[in-house]
Amino acid sequence: MKALIAPLTAIMLVAACQAPTETAPASTEPERPMDEIPVQMTLANGDRHYSFKSGCVVMLEPRRAVVKSETGACALHHRDIALLYASAE
Repeated sequence: MKALIAPLTAIMLVAACQAPTETAPASTEPERPMDEIPVQMTLANGDRHYSFKSGCVVMLEPRRAVVKSETGACALHHRDIALLYASAE
């Protein structure tokens, strides 16, 4: 009986190692909308322009992290992200 346990264990181990595994496809989009990195531009007048994939555009004053305007489909996290990036500049 002991002579059968070792070969059976080895066969099961090899079979488990060779079994195909399914992995989730890598996503190119952030899983959470608040993880999105905006496209940043500085306009000729100095205003800082942050645009998001949803169409939201947040415009900040040149020298201070103060929202000048918002256009498009903006959510609260879009303003927060723009202010966070502006505070680092």
